[in-house]
Amino acid sequence: MPNDLEDRIDLMASLKVTEQMLVLDLGEIRRLETQDGPRLARFIAVVRDVGATCTRSSRNGNDPLRDGPPIPRVTGPGLIRSGIPPSEALVYSLSADPWEFDRIGQTLILPGLRIYLDGPPEFVETPLYAWVSR
Repeated sequence: MPNDLEDRIDLMASLKVTEQMLVLDLGEIRRLETQDGPRLARFIAVVRDVGATCTRSSRNGNDPLRDGPPIPRVTGPGLIRSGIPPSEALVYSLSADPWEFDRIGQTLILPGLRIYLDGPPEFVETPLYAWVSR
């Protein structure tokens, strides 16, 4: 099994999975609806960790679309080493292996997390989620 997997999910999005991280590149900064409210991000990163949280860093401390809890120190350098600006990333920390994902249509499925690329679902199946606003 190769160390990296690249797969085209959508004309504007690409998926890369390594041993430590799954990264979905949306191609441009997009408005996302998450379990914590709206966010702006180009990248959705899922990192392996013991707790399940969603974080978003920002340069502007007063914008609700850009604000979020700070990215943990361990995650920030990992994002930067991967070429991902932390200020453009929505980061989920899951206890699951990043390779434990599936895809049905335009939905990326991970344990406890769903990422809907084609807009809001009929109903949300998991406690952690994000969908791309159209």
